[in-house]
Amino acid sequence: MRERPGMSYRYRCDQCRTTSPPVLTRAGLADERRQHRRDFHGGHIPDGEHVIEPEPFRFTDVPLGQWIVGTLMILIVLAGIAVRIL
Repeated sequence: MRERPGMSYRYRCDQCRTTSPPVLTRAGLADERRQHRRDFHGGHIPDGEHVIEPEPFRFTDVPLGQWIVGTLMILIVLAGIAVRIL
């Protein structure tokens, strides 16, 4: 499963068949994991636990429309700077 928007992480315990709500940081993920282990497994590591994390960002994932708008915005800013200098 590809997870893109928000770059969120989730903790999954296959033994309990539960998945945590999305968290934005690895520290938040560690807290979710620690809390689940403490509450449901007596602090032990359950068999089958894993982390669901997004795939690394690639520039090719940016939609063409955003590339075009971004390029136009950069050109406008550079033109504005050139006008002020000249």
